[in-house]
Amino acid sequence: MKHKVERASDNTWFVRIIHWFFQKCSALMCYCPWTCILLTTILTLVLALKIPFTRMQNDISDFTPFGAKSRVELEVRKYRQFFNNHGEPKAIYAFITSKIGDNMLGISQLNDTVHVLDKISRDFYLKTSNGPKNFEEYCSGFCLLNEPVRHFYNGMLISGQHGTDFSHLDLGYPITTVLGTKLFMDPNFFGVKVATENHKIESVADGNIRLFGDNMKQEPNNIREVSLVVLQFRSELGDEVKAEDLRNYEHEILDYIHDEYQSAHINVYILTDSYITEEIVRAGLTLLPFLVIGFIIMAVFSSITFVISAHYLKQLNIYKVVLAVMACVCPFMACGASLGAMFYAGFRFGSILCVTPFLVLAIGVDDSYLMVNAWQRITCHRRKYGRIESVNKELKHRITEMFIETGPSITITTITNALAFGIGATTPAAEIQLFSIGNALAVTTDFVFTITFYGALMAVVGKYEITKELETLKTLPGAETPSETSSAGSDTSSEPEDCKFRRAIAKICKFLTNTWVCSIVLGLLAVYWYICIIGTVNIKSELSPNKLFLEESNIVKIFKQRKTHIIPYYSACWILVENPGDINDKSQRAKLEDLVQSFESLPSANGRYSTKFWLRDYEDFLKQSEDIDLPMEEEDEELAIEFSVNGSQVVTPSQPFGNGNELRQFLEWPEFSFWKGFVQINESTYQMSKFLVTTAYHGSELVDWSNRAKLLNEWRAVADQEKYRSLNVTVYEEDAKFLDLIETMSPVAIQSALWTFASMFLVAALFISHPPTLFVATFSILSTSLGVFGIMSWWGADLDPIMMSATVMSIGFSVDIPSHVSYHFYQTAKDTTDIRRRLQMTIEAVGFPIFEASLSTSLCVMSLFFVDLNMAQIFAKCMLLVVVIGMIHGMLVMPVIFSLLDTVPKKFAPKFKNQHLSSTVTVVTVIT
Repeated sequence: MKHKVERASDNTWFVRIIHWFFQKCSALMCYCPWTCILLTTILTLVLALKIPFTRMQNDISDFTPFGAKSRVELEVRKYRQFFNNHGEPKAIYAFITSKIGDNMLGISQLNDTVHVLDKISRDFYLKTSNGPKNFEEYCSGFCLLNEPVRHFYNGMLISGQHGTDFSHLDLGYPITTVLGTKLFMDPNFFGVKVATENHKIESVADGNIRLFGDNMKQEPNNIREVSLVVLQFRSELGDEVKAEDLRNYEHEILDYIHDEYQSAHINVYILTDSYITEEIVRAGLTLLPFLVIGFIIMAVFSSITFVISAHYLKQLNIYKVVLAVMACVCPFMACGASLGAMFYAGFRFGSILCVTPFLVLAIGVDDSYLMVNAWQRITCHRRKYGRIESVNKELKHRITEMFIETGPSITITTITNALAFGIGATTPAAEIQLFSIGNALAVTTDFVFTITFYGALMAVVGKYEITKELETLKTLPGAETPSETSSAGSDTSSEPEDCKFRRAIAKICKFLTNTWVCSIVLGLLAVYWYICIIGTVNIKSELSPNKLFLEESNIVKIFKQRKTHIIPYYSACWILVENPGDINDKSQRAKLEDLVQSFESLPSANGRYSTKFWLRDYEDFLKQSEDIDLPMEEEDEELAIEFSVNGSQVVTPSQPFGNGNELRQFLEWPEFSFWKGFVQINESTYQMSKFLVTTAYHGSELVDWSNRAKLLNEWRAVADQEKYRSLNVTVYEEDAKFLDLIETMSPVAIQSALWTFASMFLVAALFISHPPTLFVATFSILSTSLGVFGIMSWWGADLDPIMMSATVMSIGFSVDIPSHVSYHFYQTAKDTTDIRRRLQMTIEAVGFPIFEASLSTSLCVMSLFFVDLNMAQIFAKCMLLVVVIGMIHGMLVMPVIFSLLDTVPKKFAPKFKNQHLSSTVTVVTVIT
């Protein structure tokens, strides 16, 4: 017997290439299956070995788009260069709330707060090149930021002894006076309520009023409530401190406060950069146990469905369970190999990559299900109508048929998924790029492993099954065999018409082609589109960094306190002036004053009291210095106040007044030495080269990030005014890296979606040359994606970086089912023109694998709903919606549309030269 293989000329050139490729692959898999399995396994182990030895790295700014203005503001030549005298700025924050009610204005609460301040400042030592130092020893600027809290506490003690009528005591907000020393409380006290002149209790966060305007007097002892006290331990660390030593130092403080420190009056939460990174990593690692759970669920489900289908087709053996389990193992192998290769290439291990195995598992098992289903149908056909000459020839025949039938479907899903993630890799955000690149590589690797590993495994199992068949045939009388053998596609037409399964499918197809059913489905589809369009249009570009953390994390508690008590009261703006000019020139000083007043005059500005601007003290110093001579200076030095609200250590003036060195005198004067932390001086000429100004804004509307983004743009508009251009002004906001995302998320998401849809259409055109079928496939992909976006919006999701990543995933994932259905429906035109028969053949070919893959994926991602992490739940919701909506479109909407298109004149129907070819490859058997 000899075989002759002919390609169907009706297929597109791309499909013919794929057929040739899979013919070669099938020959290789049959010739050396164990070699392919062994090489694939060794490659996976070598590459995956890199994963456990790669440290997970995250930066909360990785979602910020490249080229965003906030990145420019953070560049060395901008903000960080300001600290080049000392090093890079670092900060440790302590957020303190009351356990008894919401008010921190209690002796016990403030006493414990001061205890925490002393503990952190004095009892923890940072390893430096000059030996261990505590905060008070290594701090070189902003060292006394927390002293207002200590003095306020002392004032509370004094008021308890002498009452609030004591003339040198005013426990007020924003200015507290203790023994003649004025203290600004706004950098430390938040969630403040004060008494006004009309004896009302007002919140400082009320954006409709300005309690402390230039013409409004602060009521004595006006403070009534403080919800949150923040201690800031700022320092500028240079090369004398190693990054690892700094992390250890911060960890000692974190471990003590969170694990050992106990207080009956206050809650204390510590926030540092390293802690934020570690919590993001911890959140990502919580996905791993659920990945194991998802794998077990999928493996058990696959085993059950494989056994049921094999038993129904009388092909059951123990190796079906092996195939079921390995269908789930293969995607994991692809993930391990691709991620390991990425880490070898220098990519970082971001926590968002922990989602990749779930996605690849969902996509990969679909391909395996198609292959096994095709194998079983081919085997059923060959048992009835084929003649087994030898095990090897029969194995090659079946494997070739299986690969050629399923190859185009597997290829189209791989290409479209890889393209979708590839387009996502062009988005201007490092984290989304990393996520997209990882998924694209994993999907591509899974395609290769599906052929080289799973295909080879099927060849091994297939050889066992064919050997058993041959042994069984030898014990039975010979069966008649027709001279011509059809491929797998025709076994559906050769099956007995009374088959219960086929009769059920036939009834379903008759139901779907009913006019009334089509009308109802189209009506429901219109309602579905209306609801989804409304949801998509109304999706809000919003973000919240706490979505990156577990709900139980202290970071989430801190962010909630920050959102409730800090942002509405004191949204700080840092203003960097890089070219201040000659400050000895009065007109230049007036220009600088005008700049600051422009910021203070914005509608939501707290006002002049919240501004820390050295020039105003310098102006007062110049006026006072005209009446001071050197002999009086010595007496004044003894009476000088030794405390400064924001400053560093007191320095005794060393230069006589005048002689052109007023700036040096000003910065060395005890009362003004703290301004050294705000200015940068040219050491050779002692001229001002740069300086910082801080001011604050308030308003309850600022809890919405979109409103904060508008405020940030107002700041930038002031800084970019033409009259201030010569000053080279830059603003800095701690959350600017997130705020810049808000304006870019919508256009980036729309651009990515449009490019992805265009790519999906072009790829589908490579496989399907029939325009109506191509239209139905593209329409279904669009409809599925629209449903995901719209329903997610109604589900409460915002358009944030996580949702953008899920958007990329959804578009790529939505291609799978429509592509399988449309391609197989397109191929049925070679056998029949009857629409019901074509739909029946399509559902018989892909219906069970689609149902199997959809249900198994749904069960797998269900485990993510038990992870108390927003990122995991967003991806789980999107995947669940894609699967459910995709299956509804594939099994209901697409057949209805195909049925309606059947009413189109026949000239639009696909034409095939060989109307009775059973598949894309015809195998002619000649008996000799």
